[in-house]
Amino acid sequence: MSSNQVNTAQAVTCCTMKELYDVVRTRPFNQPFAVHYQDGRTDVGLNSEEDLRASLRRHGNPFLKDPVDISVA
Repeated sequence: MSSNQVNTAQAVTCCTMKELYDVVRTRPFNQPFAVHYQDGRTDVGLNSEEDLRASLRRHGNPFLKDPVDISVA
């Protein structure tokens, strides 16, 4: 999946950390996911909560002040 292809059928908008972690924790086992930021940037191929936290820090959103979309590949 390239950074400009979004599978909207499985995309979930998360506004709180609880929602975000619930989506990541309930995805199918070992299924990679992507995080889509409000400014259009996307991180794909994430596999763990650690990857998610690193992505949020890289994009200046470590405490989810701006909502993000999560899509499971």
